[in-house]
Amino acid sequence: MATLQILTIAVLIIIVLLSVIVGSRAHQKEKEITERRVKQLQLSNRADRVESHIRGLKDINTDTIASDVLYDFYLDTLRELLQYTDDPEKIEIRIATAEEGRDMEPIEFSPEPEMFSFQEKSNYKERLTKLAKMLLYLRRKGRISNAHYQACYDYLRWLNLWIQLNRQIVQANKNFDSGDTRVAQTLYGVILSHLKSDSIERPEKKILKTFVTDRMKEILAPQIAAMKDSENPEEALAKLMQSVESPEAPMKPK
Repeated sequence: MATLQILTIAVLIIIVLLSVIVGSRAHQKEKEITERRVKQLQLSNRADRVESHIRGLKDINTDTIASDVLYDFYLDTLRELLQYTDDPEKIEIRIATAEEGRDMEPIEFSPEPEMFSFQEKSNYKERLTKLAKMLLYLRRKGRISNAHYQACYDYLRWLNLWIQLNRQIVQANKNFDSGDTRVAQTLYGVILSHLKSDSIERPEKKILKTFVTDRMKEILAPQIAAMKDSENPEEALAKLMQSVESPEAPMKPK
């Protein structure tokens, strides 16, 4: 009888231990699944955010300096996501699409752009602000150097300036083409003043400044021609160009 009781107690103890082990393993398995789902969600959200930055920059992107950083981070995130996703084929398609997009050349900068609507300008400025925060995050994570971050930041500053000048440059070009050189000169003067007061050094800025200066010289051609007979034509031309860069008192063609 005592032996039977001992056996019964032993069996009960074994059952309890097995229950604890099974329960512990089930809990651990559930914990691992939950952690996997959380990681999957984090990586998916991160990939979506970076992809939106890439898309948002695409239509005004004239340099790969920032987009290359975004593509690096985006592709690394997608490759890590492959380890957690339930649909690897979908992620592989996104990776292939991203690699193709990265190989595409950025748009060519043109000093004769289309007019942005008020909403488009607001959207671009918001995107550039968010992108600047993303680049700062990548710098703090050590993914880009301080020098590279600064170069990217200067590029975003230029894009912001370019968006601000969009209406003036479009209207100036339109008035120039229609023969209204008085208004065109005033607007080109405003643009030159902005370019001169900004410390950013970018190839696009040099192209725009050269374009606007050439337009101004064409408008002022009669005055410039008259200056050739002056005692110091170079100094006279410099003073003339300096005066037209001032939006407060633009020179008017005779």
